[in-house]
Amino acid sequence: MPKPLFRSELPVQSLVTITQTAVSCGVGLLLAGKLRRSAQRNTALAMLSVGALSTLPLVFELLSRRWDGPTTARGMRRTLDRIRQDPGISDGAEVV
Repeated sequence: MPKPLFRSELPVQSLVTITQTAVSCGVGLLLAGKLRRSAQRNTALAMLSVGALSTLPLVFELLSRRWDGPTTARGMRRTLDRIRQDPGISDGAEVV
């Protein structure tokens, strides 16, 4: 069974839905003849910008997992550093 890319699919689905809606509205406004040409262009660009900006967190998460994931050399180094720096006993633990 393949490992899931995300912890939860719900945020991804909502992000994709919002992005598709924004892009669709932008394209629809470009094609519609109800607004003045400059108003159409400005509104469409604003909607497309919102769609593009809403995908940035997803892109950032994918890239950070690609660069810092546990299977990369950098991820393995970070894991080993955390293991080496951990004293093994928490501050609140009671030693008998």
